[in-house]
Amino acid sequence: MYIFASVSLVSKQNQDLPSWHRKAQKAYHVNRVIILLQMVAALVMCGVILYGMARVL
Repeated sequence: MYIFASVSLVSKQNQDLPSWHRKAQKAYHVNRVIILLQMVAALVMCGVILYGMARVL
């Protein structure tokens, strides 16, 4: 039994998917993590650039 209901719902939905479905494949989850990391890195770099511009000007 899961403490959070959303965790159990997600795992149940994944079990209902056939193996050929894109959301049931490991690469789908890995790509989602990579995209999330890229978005965080882009926000950090925006902050670094703005901080650098503020110091120069």
